[in-house]
Amino acid sequence: MKKILATILAFATLAIVQAQEKKLPGEGKHPGLQRHLQQKHLLAEKLKLSDDQKQKAKTLNEDFRKKMTDLRKKDDITVKEWRKQMDDLRKKHYEEMQSLLTKEQKDRIVKMKEERKKMAEIDANARMEKMKLRLQLSNEQAEKLKKQRSEMQEKIKALHENKTLNMQQKREEMKKLMENQKLKMKSILNEEQLKKMQELKKHGPRKPGKLS
Repeated sequence: MKKILATILAFATLAIVQAQEKKLPGEGKHPGLQRHLQQKHLLAEKLKLSDDQKQKAKTLNEDFRKKMTDLRKKDDITVKEWRKQMDDLRKKHYEEMQSLLTKEQKDRIVKMKEERKKMAEIDANARMEKMKLRLQLSNEQAEKLKKQRSEMQEKIKALHENKTLNMQQKREEMKKLMENQKLKMKSILNEEQLKKMQELKKHGPRKPGKLS
């Protein structure tokens, strides 16, 4: 499950604390942020965190943020050492957060992850069908794009799971993957289709590894 356990627990706990206040941060000004926090709050409810877990997770999160802030202020160490200490802090935080969860909660997260994966696959297929219609893709083009999407997802997954790279190196590799994806896209679509795709992108943000 890699880092999903710690990520979900950290955000879920933060959402609960914020939801206990009279207003969520950014309410009325940042509806996107509000929806995001509400989703994390619902996720925390599904995990059924105990009061003790919430408090411990809150303490761990606060300690982690303080240590990260202190690390960013250091100017007497090399960039390489700074990145190593940052990765060490993240690894320790992940392990501490993961240790808070019960087996039942971990099993629940696995189930939710599987459900999200199925929904993501359904959404991806729907987007592909829309793209095929909007760009008037041939069956051959559609198949090539599906294959490209699948290969991209596998590469991104492998990159996320690569423990030999630090965060900065992963960002650089991700940038290379995205540039390579653009080149492959140009080799599959004609000029008119590429222009149309650029117009469609303006209507909303595009996530890495997605074709529309």
